[in-house]
Amino acid sequence: MAAPLIPLSQQIPTGNSLYESYYKQVDPAYTGRVGASEAALFLKKSGLSDIILGKIWDLADPEGKGFLDKQGFYVALRLVACAQSGHEVTLSNLNLSMPPPKFHDTSSPLMVTPPSAEAHWAVRVEEKAKFDGIFESLLPINGLLSGDKVKPVLMNSKLPLDVLGRVWDLSDIDKDGHLDRDEFAVAMHLVYRALEKEPVPSALPPSLIPPSKRKKTVFPGAVPVLPASPPPKDSLRSTPSHGSVSSLNSTGSLSPKHSLKQTQPTVNWVVPVADKMRFDEIFLKTDLDLDGYVSGQEVKEIFMHSGLTQNLLAHIWALADTRQTGKLSKDQFALAMYFIQQKVSKGIDPPQVLSPDMVPPSERGTPGPDSSGSLGSGEFTGVKELDDISQEIAQLQREKYSLEQDIREKEEAIRQKTSEVQELQNDLDRETSSLQELEAQKQDAQDRLDEMDQQKAKLRDMLSDVRQKCQDETQMISSLKTQIQSQESDLKSQEDDLNRAKSELNRLQQEETQLEQSIQAGRVQLETIIKSLKSTQDEINQARSKLSQLHESRQEAHRSLEQYDQVLDGAHGASLTDLADLSEGVSLAERGGFGAMVKVE
Repeated sequence: MAAPLIPLSQQIPTGNSLYESYYKQVDPAYTGRVGASEAALFLKKSGLSDIILGKIWDLADPEGKGFLDKQGFYVALRLVACAQSGHEVTLSNLNLSMPPPKFHDTSSPLMVTPPSAEAHWAVRVEEKAKFDGIFESLLPINGLLSGDKVKPVLMNSKLPLDVLGRVWDLSDIDKDGHLDRDEFAVAMHLVYRALEKEPVPSALPPSLIPPSKRKKTVFPGAVPVLPASPPPKDSLRSTPSHGSVSSLNSTGSLSPKHSLKQTQPTVNWVVPVADKMRFDEIFLKTDLDLDGYVSGQEVKEIFMHSGLTQNLLAHIWALADTRQTGKLSKDQFALAMYFIQQKVSKGIDPPQVLSPDMVPPSERGTPGPDSSGSLGSGEFTGVKELDDISQEIAQLQREKYSLEQDIREKEEAIRQKTSEVQELQNDLDRETSSLQELEAQKQDAQDRLDEMDQQKAKLRDMLSDVRQKCQDETQMISSLKTQIQSQESDLKSQEDDLNRAKSELNRLQQEETQLEQSIQAGRVQLETIIKSLKSTQDEINQARSKLSQLHESRQEAHRSLEQYDQVLDGAHGASLTDLADLSEGVSLAERGGFGAMVKVE
């Protein structure tokens, strides 16, 4: 994934003389482009690991152009300074204050002092003994194990094929397609580390190089000091050389479905790096069976989509299928796509024979299916004479292969000429039919497009109406919420009033009960009083009756008194007997009256 870009004008110092001097070393002609090899050679002098340098390259070249412009190189320098200062290698740290980057032997960009190997070997003694036992059990021949014998051991680890391919390439230090005892120990050590979730390094660390190999080793990033040595093959994305992996592929095909990136060959390949990466992505999507190759059936649709004739596509296939296996590897597929792209975009016809710069890098060391296991063009011994001989052998092999391929192409051309006219006629018929079908499809597509435009307009109107309704509904909901809140407030107030009324009702009911009890008691008292009143009234009536009798007795007594007085006044001559009788009658009358009064009382 491409890293997010940060405005370089805010992060990279302008007019920095140190940065300018560094840039002048990698781009003395000021072309504005720093290739991967030049940048790798220079940045490796920082002493950082290949993993960190690979991350720096990804951040400096986020678009995957395969080269750095001046600002991109400045970003790389700044990121190197970040790593050397102990900061995390990210674009966000570009504006931190830190010392400038430091490089060893920057006065000569073509030379670098190899890092000194550590005195100890990372493979422990007990590990070495165990690995030697496994080595002996595989029955080495002359102290060497071929890829065919090593493959089952590596496959038993269940590690991904790309990891196993990298392990093989790192452990095959002398690039002879075989592993000796020490190289096998390195391979097993890397496998065990990978099983413990440790990443497999892109380049073999000095501590892992067996002591027996250290004197011969050219360290990553270093240029051999030999008069006729070719330029280094390293790049910032250090990957195992394909030459060693091919030796394993020839015996057991341990090559992963994602092929390892090719190192920079002696002769540049005509396929640009950016196009190669794009073609590799297409290859991965096309390789449905994940066997590392694509058949004619798998690429037929892609090739026919270019619009080129079948004869021309067949010729391109023959050029790319350098081993005549009937299928294409990732590099061969990239070469075929490059020829198709050149013809479609620029009108450049594919050649009749592949030139040396057109041969895929993975095919240059082993140009034909019958070639021997001699030293490939991409491998060097460090001795000028042997290197020259190996180069001459590789060149002769390429010429032989080109001649054989030319003969095959001419035979194929003769065979194809007989059916070419008929094929062209068939092609014309098919193209005419296809054109008619395309016209019909075009009209149908236009009709569908018009219908979809109408539907789109209707949907827009419907969407507008729905939005308006949603807005109205939203307002209504807001109003309802306000009303609900108001009603909830009123309801709460009414509930409070109801509770108070209930309390008052309970109090009144209690008072009513008390009053009813009081009334009941009063009624009892009233009945008692009424009875008493009746009794009193009876007594009063009796008293009145007696009083009336007394009045009558009194009147009668008054009359008697008056008679008595009259007797006294008129009957002076009466006898005492009459007077005594009269007095007795008065006394009896008075006693009868007072007795009635006493009873009344």
